[in-house]
Amino acid sequence: MPEIINPLTFDDLPVKPPLVGRPLISEDLQQTVALLVGWDKATRRLVSVSPSGVLHIAQSPVKGIINALAASNGFTGQGDNISTSEVLIKAKPTNTGTIWINISAAAANNVGYPLDAGEYVVFSVNNLHSVNYYFTTKDDWGIVVYTK
Repeated sequence: MPEIINPLTFDDLPVKPPLVGRPLISEDLQQTVALLVGWDKATRRLVSVSPSGVLHIAQSPVKGIINALAASNGFTGQGDNISTSEVLIKAKPTNTGTIWINISAAAANNVGYPLDAGEYVVFSVNNLHSVNYYFTTKDDWGIVVYTK
């Protein structure tokens, strides 16, 4: 039987007792684990199901909400180093300017995806740090909702 050389950890699947040493793993267990785990080119994720057995998850659970305020005209920023699977960014309905959103590159005026007052966009990202924003107008707000 093959040995587990580097035990992988999953936040969603605590192993008790924790794996130590080099435990043996049978081929049937190896196949079962391969069916339950997905790879999104950055992390391994457990496949989730609903009570009806459907493998499609329409909404991920919300992990947190951040309200970003533009301190000046032309205010730029980047998301915090927080792991996530999805992010929704909404421009506050009372905003007077545009928020430009870019992924994995700096946002600027006319560079990225524009959000005017009340508009929103949803992206699948692995970390909020990849979200960059540019506010055209001081005192405008961006609302960031991110998932687990």
